Amino acid sequence: MNRLYKLCATLSLAVMPMLALAEASTPTEALKQVLKGYERFSANFEQVTRSDQSNAAEVSKGSMKVARPGQFRWETQSPFPQLIVSDGEYMWIYDPDLEQATRKPVDPKQTNGAALILNGNVVELAEKFEIFLPINQENEQLFELLPKDDQSSFQRIRLYFIGGVMSELMLQDVLGQQTTILLRDSVINESMDDALFKFTPPKGTDVIVSDEA
Repeated sequence: MNRLYKLCATLSLAVMPMLALAEASTPTEALKQVLKGYERFSANFEQVTRSDQSNAAEVSKGSMKVARPGQFRWETQSPFPQLIVSDGEYMWIYDPDLEQATRKPVDPKQTNGAALILNGNVVELAEKFEIFLPINQENEQLFELLPKDDQSSFQRIRLYFIGGVMSELMLQDVLGQQTTILLRDSVINESMDDALFKFTPPKGTDVIVSDEA
């Protein structure tokens, strides 16, 4: 569950002017320009996960919504329904088939690289990751983030933009598991009801409350 939460937290990326990217003097500055100025983001996703021990892939599909700072809603529809919701203070993980919901606090002190991307905090992100820009063309950008120490949850993160909109991201964890998330039907800065980022367990749900983030 924690791994999926970390993946969800990366998905607050959106459109930016191509001129701003062209004028950026460093990859860090270019990423800062990408993350700047778009407070809300929604998209449909297809997530493909593979381990380094097998070519078999796990595929899930659904939709997501993000609102800074720290709010997100990640709703998997197939193959099994699951809802992850955070209002920035607490995170809920709800499995309707199991009729079970888990609530845990969000701890800013344990913010990882994925959450820093969510919040657009490139200064702190650059303290934890080396940021590279291996592809920087007129209509195509690829950022690669490599951790500076061995305490990171990830070996690397890649963010791929077409026309200034993130269309794909890849995360490889320390165990070699690779997750690729394809984003479609993206919408930038649409109006969002705060209720989307709050969760009330349905009647009859087994609720587990954790004090640990």
